[in-house]
Amino acid sequence: MESLNQPSHSSSLSGRVVAQITGLIDDGTLAPGAKLPPEAEIVRQQGVSRTVVREAMSRLQAMGLVVTRHGIGSFVRDDLERNWLGLEPPNPAVARDMMAILELRIGLETEAAALAAQRRTENDLEALQRALRDFAEETENAGNGIDADFFFHLAMARATHSRYFAEILSSLGPGSIPRSRLRIDENEETPRMYLSRVHLEHEDIYDAIRRSDADAARAAVRNHLGNGRERMRRAAEQRAATEARNR
Repeated sequence: MESLNQPSHSSSLSGRVVAQITGLIDDGTLAPGAKLPPEAEIVRQQGVSRTVVREAMSRLQAMGLVVTRHGIGSFVRDDLERNWLGLEPPNPAVARDMMAILELRIGLETEAAALAAQRRTENDLEALQRALRDFAEETENAGNGIDADFFFHLAMARATHSRYFAEILSSLGPGSIPRSRLRIDENEETPRMYLSRVHLEHEDIYDAIRRSDADAARAAVRNHLGNGRERMRRAAEQRAATEARNR
């Protein structure tokens, strides 16, 4: 098996490991059903602690990418291709597909947030807090926070304690985060302003879930994802206008 090479600098050590393994899964180096290197080998290759690797494995499990069999090891889920429940995967590089993903997420996650507010446990709140911290740490150090952003939404879906919310969101993957395809500098805001606003929107969602306020949680998610859809729409219009002028 190809080794997990030392990744580029990232402020979040567990996020760095997650990004490296996710990349190997995405490019097919780690195929469905493949066994990941042992924990000690990842520690050596990545230069991180066992605690960091275990946190990364927990995040990969939460994302629906990896399953751990105690006493045997961690494996790429062998049913990844079936996670789409028969749906054709979208192409996030196409603006209309990205808009469609956001419309799906608005419908899905507004109700997920309401259920999470009603059903969340202390462990769920800790997972949401961890994602908030990772996002703040990554973006404060010039990162884009995409993995932490996605994990926050996935942690919210898992807090419903209804498996299908998390499975559908896992199928969409981090590519469903708009800025994974939309350059921040295409917005009116500076990158720091933009990411700061995203973080505040996440905090609003978390606070509503913490207070067990289902209506507020639903509204906070609709505001957050609605803002993302509006940014995507404006960016698409700007690109179309630029292309028309250059013809």
